[in-house]
Amino acid sequence: MANEIIETYKLLEERIKSENIRIYFEMLDSPYPTFKSKAIQELTKQKIDTPIIKEHLKDPDKNVRFSAFRYLDKMGILDEETTKEALKDLSSAIRKEAVISYIQAGIQPIEYILDHAKDPDPIVRYTLLSTFLEFYPEDSQKLIDLLKNDPYIKIKQLIAALEDISQTLISDEIEKSVKLISLKRFYEREDSITFFNTLKAIYFECNNETKGLIIKFFSGLPCEIIKTFMDKIIQEEKDLNILQLAANTLKKVCSIDSIPSWLIEDLIKSEDAKTIKFGLKLAAEKDDMSYVDFCRELLSEVDDDLVIGASEYLLYFQDYKLKDYVPEFLNSLSSKRIREGLKIIRKLKLENFIEESSDIASNKIYPTSVRKAAVNLLKFFKAKDYWEIPQMILKDPNENGNLKLAALNALLRLNAEMVVNL
Repeated sequence: MANEIIETYKLLEERIKSENIRIYFEMLDSPYPTFKSKAIQELTKQKIDTPIIKEHLKDPDKNVRFSAFRYLDKMGILDEETTKEALKDLSSAIRKEAVISYIQAGIQPIEYILDHAKDPDPIVRYTLLSTFLEFYPEDSQKLIDLLKNDPYIKIKQLIAALEDISQTLISDEIEKSVKLISLKRFYEREDSITFFNTLKAIYFECNNETKGLIIKFFSGLPCEIIKTFMDKIIQEEKDLNILQLAANTLKKVCSIDSIPSWLIEDLIKSEDAKTIKFGLKLAAEKDDMSYVDFCRELLSEVDDDLVIGASEYLLYFQDYKLKDYVPEFLNSLSSKRIREGLKIIRKLKLENFIEESSDIASNKIYPTSVRKAAVNLLKFFKAKDYWEIPQMILKDPNENGNLKLAALNALLRLNAEMVVNL
């Protein structure tokens, strides 16, 4: 019997996947380009390997051709010949993707792509320059020379920005995207000390957006290089968003113990819900239990970020006071709170809420992601009395494929013999 169950399970699993995929293959034959594009995008997500997609590179509709090209790229089956053909496509969006793919794939000779410095679309030319700078910063001078007289303002700005990284970052006139590319090139070309000292010297002259970029790049440097300066930023900065970025970088590079407790307290005392949530996350990671009572009070707030941030903090410390809020969460109009309620049930092993979980799993009014979490709870608790719920989901031809897969796994745990009856 055990072997029969396993074989049936495998067949059902394949059937569920095949049903979803079959719909997408049928859509490929649709006379409507939007349907074909959507089908290719879904097959890409599902990582379904099929040679038929390559045929759609010749489709009259540019959006279908674009989706087909992205499919081949994402599946890792984009060859040199196809990429070069795409560089000649009438759609500038496809040529832009082809430029990126050619450079990222390291296709040789790399000089071939330089011919596209004369592409009629300025966005394609800009993409060529920005991508080349990212992947071949040391060989970029020839392309820069080819584009130095280009009329497109973003190309002019980018080339000018490369000449003086300090002035580029200080300027409020230069776009964030240009600053980012310049930073990437500078990061790749210079050693850690030179990179750090250059940015450190101008950091406090930059606007907040640029400060954020610099702090993110500091996360790629060793702790011993950035620690003292990051401490200075945390001491002197007033902007809470910058402080969050600084805390993230310091935590990543140096450890959670590098974050001062006073900073966490300042974040939690802010008026912004997302900032408070972030502060509570840091406090939990530092094993700081001083905010337990505060978080219990937050559970009655209106804002989802406040409530879920407080719940996550309390869950970290296995606070059983949370069980009193589970009914409220499960009956909420917010799917975020319902998911959080299900998470509390699982983390605290609250088996007395199995009935409520089963109601959510079987009710189509709830989003698929919420129902899937509820089905997984039935499996987690081995709630054998509720095996009919996953079976009902499996028998319904209109149910979502991912939900059906979760139901199949749940049924295997709750009543394996019923698997062979499907």
